[in-house]
Amino acid sequence: MALVGALALAGCQPAVDVSRAKVDRRLPPAEEVLIPLVIDEDWRPIVPDAIQGKQVFDANCAVCHGASGDGNGPMAPTLKAPDVDVLTAFLSLFHIELQRPPLPSKPINFHNRDLENVITPAILYETVTQGRPHTAMPAFGPEASFGANKAQTLTNKQRWDANAYEMTFRTTPEELSAAKQLYEGQCAECHGVSGDGKGPRGPEMAASLWSWARGEGPGIFTDINYIVQRNPSELTNVVLDGHVLMPSYRGKLTQAEIDGLVDYIYTFFYAHPPIK
Repeated sequence: MALVGALALAGCQPAVDVSRAKVDRRLPPAEEVLIPLVIDEDWRPIVPDAIQGKQVFDANCAVCHGASGDGNGPMAPTLKAPDVDVLTAFLSLFHIELQRPPLPSKPINFHNRDLENVITPAILYETVTQGRPHTAMPAFGPEASFGANKAQTLTNKQRWDANAYEMTFRTTPEELSAAKQLYEGQCAECHGVSGDGKGPRGPEMAASLWSWARGEGPGIFTDINYIVQRNPSELTNVVLDGHVLMPSYRGKLTQAEIDGLVDYIYTFFYAHPPIK
């Protein structure tokens, strides 16, 4: 009886013709707020500063990585990896200590392009913050990763500043100056002189790429969230092969010119000495 009553009640409801209902297929304005990745302890966005980063690097990093970032600091020959891994941690629960000779640990050479080309600024920051397990690289953040040593705690800003300075080891002022001229002649028309996507063709690009209208996404080099999650190899491949509206420059630019452009592109997300 309950089922019959429910059906009868449903039959009394007004019928709604949805076959001709108009649907607004336009996308509503984006209102979501992207959480910035480069922030201080109070979640406020910050701009990494390579000039201040030199002071942080000299005081905390040069002793191992060397003043020039070549990995040959005074402490480099004596560095050993901590003897901590899953096996030793498990056995320690039973008060069993393995006796193994410590392994040498070589600091990274920031001039090694083959290695640096696959590391994003975000990964570099994470390494400085949490340390690198099973190596001599300690954590300069509040907590160390399992198997990593702990050094003194630096602020978020100090760690990002050090990262910005470390990125300058990849290039020279002369190379950046040449790359700036190349960028302004070949790239600024779309990407903007300041890398904000507001070049003469910026509005045209924004009409085709929804993220450009918001000042975000590929090709907006001032979009810090985007750029710190891209390694040099990714940016190099885009320059070589193009992407969406981006043309290919394969065969039009030398590898040295492309390397210079990529290094110059990164300067849009951190403060640095003026590039002439």
